[in-house]
Amino acid sequence: MSDDDDIPVLRDAVARKPKLTLSPEQIDELCDSLSAEAWVLLDKLLAEALREAEESIRFKINDRLSDEFPALIEKTLREKLEEASDD
Repeated sequence: MSDDDDIPVLRDAVARKPKLTLSPEQIDELCDSLSAEAWVLLDKLLAEALREAEESIRFKINDRLSDEFPALIEKTLREKLEEASDD
């Protein structure tokens, strides 16, 4: 039979793990690295959001032009034709 003392326990493994200590320079380097990566991610997300917004605005403008431009042309032509016939 196996003895319970022969089975490793998680707390024993954790207790044996050496403590990691960072120097102030290493902490500064880590902060700088995280900050740089965060800015890259932020820039990427912002560029993606701007592309999506641009596409949405372009669709809205195209829809409005499709809806309103023919009526504007017709109105302008009628006004000009009436002016020409009055002369």
